[in-house]
Amino acid sequence: MKPAGNLVAQGVWARSRAPFAAAGALLLAVFVLGGSSKDYVPGLLVIRPLAVLTLAVGLYSFTREDWQRFKLPLAFMAATLGLIALHLVPLPPALWMALPGRELAVAAGEAAGIEQPWRPITLVPYRGWNAFYATLVPAAVLVCAVQLERDQHRALALLILGGALLSAVWGAVQSVSGYAPWTFFYGLPRVEVPNGLFANRNHLAAFLVASLPLFALIASRAKGPRATIWITGCVALAAFAVMIALTTGSRAGMALTVLGLAASYLVWRSRPSHTIARRRTTKNQAWMPYAFGAFGLTTLVLFALLITQTTGFERLLSAGSGEVEEYRFIVWRTIIRFAPDYLPMGSGIGSFIEIFKVHEPDEMLGQSYWNHAHNDWLEWAMEGGIPAIALMVIAVFAWAARALALVQNSHLGRVETQLGLAGAIILFILGAWSLVDYPMRTPALASLAALCAVWMASPAAVSRFAEKAPGQAPDSEVNRGFARPDGGPEGATR
Repeated sequence: MKPAGNLVAQGVWARSRAPFAAAGALLLAVFVLGGSSKDYVPGLLVIRPLAVLTLAVGLYSFTREDWQRFKLPLAFMAATLGLIALHLVPLPPALWMALPGRELAVAAGEAAGIEQPWRPITLVPYRGWNAFYATLVPAAVLVCAVQLERDQHRALALLILGGALLSAVWGAVQSVSGYAPWTFFYGLPRVEVPNGLFANRNHLAAFLVASLPLFALIASRAKGPRATIWITGCVALAAFAVMIALTTGSRAGMALTVLGLAASYLVWRSRPSHTIARRRTTKNQAWMPYAFGAFGLTTLVLFALLITQTTGFERLLSAGSGEVEEYRFIVWRTIIRFAPDYLPMGSGIGSFIEIFKVHEPDEMLGQSYWNHAHNDWLEWAMEGGIPAIALMVIAVFAWAARALALVQNSHLGRVETQLGLAGAIILFILGAWSLVDYPMRTPALASLAALCAVWMASPAAVSRFAEKAPGQAPDSEVNRGFARPDGGPEGATR
């Protein structure tokens, strides 16, 4: 029989690592199975139950200190879930009929000769419930991530890079195979371009571009005799990711790739001083960086010659536009025209498809339909009304304030600051991408955004609660975990 003290210690050990294991398992699942924004893909049968279990694990070990340290991202996620839930609460007929924009539904009930029932705010309740279940995935990641230590966050960053590279490699397989049907998990695309593990080529490009700051982070932390090899490897893999992103033919990807590379320099510049003064390599190791670099450069050149022959690359250089590009501005103008008719509460979370069909211009009528506005900011405002607009304004100002603070503290050389900068850059990339698309409606990129929000808030949490010993280096080997909420040393565990 084991002593009671050992059992207690084992329980504390398991509880402190359960959120990390749960978050890692969920992230692995969403990167492999969560590449579609559709509500009927088989992968959701795994992702959503796993998200509920992960959320339960996170809530079980959640403490008051976790709330105090990460109050803003947690409150924002709670407000988002609360707004979606509010749109699903049935209202009495008199109150529901008083909401603007419900005249057509009321007239349909009267024409059918039925009594007006209790209805929720959203005009398409089943899609509203789908939005609620979908939001549980990033919520689960967020609740677990606020409880993790620094080394665990660094491990999750490597997991993200692994997911991005896996999707990039699969995109290369699709291209090399001549876009064989068996390489596409969500059906053949309209254009022969790589999708990777995503259903949409633009979302693959968004994931790969968003990974660039993390490559800069890993390279900047390299030290010791193998530092040059690590840096060369990160540069080669980042270049590979950029090439695959360009093969998708995404014009947004091309523009944001340039921005992502430039912004990633902020992460590299924030490296600690000890990585600059590197140890001298031995004579037997001196040839390795050059051989590794030559092999990587040769591979990239050969692959660059291959992708220049792809349909996506030709589309990237062409001046023509497809159906989405042709009608995108018409869709936006249409939404801006009719969205005020549904204020202050909006048409309801998840109602875009059906509501847009009511207002769709004659020149867009056909056999296909628009599943999203290709501008998530505009779609969220249309569906959620003034409360949703208020949440977006708060998010933008909070992001700007934290990003400025991170840049101002970038000289400290702390890994928390670098993670925060990487998170800020990734959120900016995904937010800018959402002006012309809907990347964060996929479980994979929504989970990535939730984790980045925690990274942005982590340096503030550390500086607020940590008490560092005098003369201790900002990023010494002793400082392994995030600071304990009780003000204990950063090296202590939860």
